[in-house]
Amino acid sequence: MKKTRGTSLGTLVLVTGLALSSQAWARNDCSEGFLNPQNGNPHNTANAAPVPFPLKQGLALGEVSYKLRDDPNTYTLEQYLAKFCTTGFLVLKEDQIVFERYLQGRKPGDSLLSASMSKTIFALLMGIAVKEGKLALDEHISAVLPDFKEGAFADDTVEDLLRMSSGAALFNSFEPGADSDNRAVNPLIYPRQDIREYLGRKKERAAAPGTVFKYNGAQTALLGAALAQRVGGKNLTSYLQEKLWIPMGAEAKGYWIKNYHDEEGVQGQFAATLHDFARLGYLVMNQGRVNGKEVVPADWIAKMTELRTDRPQPSHPPYYGLHIWIPQAAGGRAMFWGVNGQNIFVDPVARVVIVHTGNGPRAEFDGNRHLFALRDAIARSLSAPR
Repeated sequence: MKKTRGTSLGTLVLVTGLALSSQAWARNDCSEGFLNPQNGNPHNTANAAPVPFPLKQGLALGEVSYKLRDDPNTYTLEQYLAKFCTTGFLVLKEDQIVFERYLQGRKPGDSLLSASMSKTIFALLMGIAVKEGKLALDEHISAVLPDFKEGAFADDTVEDLLRMSSGAALFNSFEPGADSDNRAVNPLIYPRQDIREYLGRKKERAAAPGTVFKYNGAQTALLGAALAQRVGGKNLTSYLQEKLWIPMGAEAKGYWIKNYHDEEGVQGQFAATLHDFARLGYLVMNQGRVNGKEVVPADWIAKMTELRTDRPQPSHPPYYGLHIWIPQAAGGRAMFWGVNGQNIFVDPVARVVIVHTGNGPRAEFDGNRHLFALRDAIARSLSAPR
């Protein structure tokens, strides 16, 4: 996903109290990827809602500063945007946009690749499917996909996979050219790969089901095959359009990149606009409701975002729920998180959603330490009396 180098300009979109302006781009090593991947790649399309859920213009965020734990310097939001490979930055307070910025030539209508934020979008869809009885958390993969009865995933439950604890022997790497399972199921990298057949060949286990956290998008890809099995003749994008995308009031089309076997890249290849990523965050912040209507069951949102220390977890925060990341200060706070700078931060305590898209040159986004501190500073700023 990391391509070639380039420079461009960033544009400030009008929000209350701010004028239209431009900002020179300081980095020359940002990737050209993550922009409109539906152009030139096989994909399925989720159509926009006939009447989008409105995101209102709110009182402008104003200046925000932050500090790092081991650094005496104070940094500002503007310094952050000038330093790191950010392509979009949007802040919601309740349903009001208080800050919105596009950089490196990105525009409001552009579709931006979500990377592993797609896993959390897919998990929202899974919550709807569980409510409808299409799948159950304690259901074994071998019961859903009989051709997996002899494989590494046979004894895994749906919940094991959602918690990244299948126990199957999987290798995870984002390095270009690496022979890794997460890359092997990526339609952008291997468009001719038959994902279900590839995963069905996995026989080796590294741990018992549900005992060890080991992050790998291949587990999400298998959940995608399981859900596709249970939604009948619909593809997953059609199911998403009907159950999530239109009901939440999306204002633009969403795209799931797929391979030549019509398998969507549920683990990382969904693309949407900054505004619709913000609507997804708003949906989670409001326990699955939009305009007073339930889109995703509230109890599913609670399960997704609950910090379960009795379940396998990463060795340090952020922790992991049902395909969503959870900071140490949980309380319903959660994060959609993808490589190279993709984030949706959800803070139901401060009533804030922050969307950050990026095209950093490395999978481990070099701005993360600054971004997480900036996130907390913005939440504090918007929680103070204004």
